[in-house]
Amino acid sequence: MRFKRNDPSPMNSGVKKSTNPFDQLAAKPKSKALAIKTMCAHCVGCTQNRLESGFRTLIAECEVFACPLHAFRPYAAKSALDSPDLPK
Repeated sequence: MRFKRNDPSPMNSGVKKSTNPFDQLAAKPKSKALAIKTMCAHCVGCTQNRLESGFRTLIAECEVFACPLHAFRPYAAKSALDSPDLPK
């Protein structure tokens, strides 16, 4: 099968990857990072059909320190030293 130059190839059809963590986890069910991202999204009220507005910020600013995933949550500063709240 040959494609014309103007036709997009089926491998690069311009389909954007989903930003929904639930969809991402469904595509890669063995990913630990996506499992944590999905759990955090679920914790702030997201579902597979609906994402909370600003859910990334809610996850980054999470203050549930008793959560075993708190240190691994996505969208947060990589270390406590990177936090903008620390005095210089």
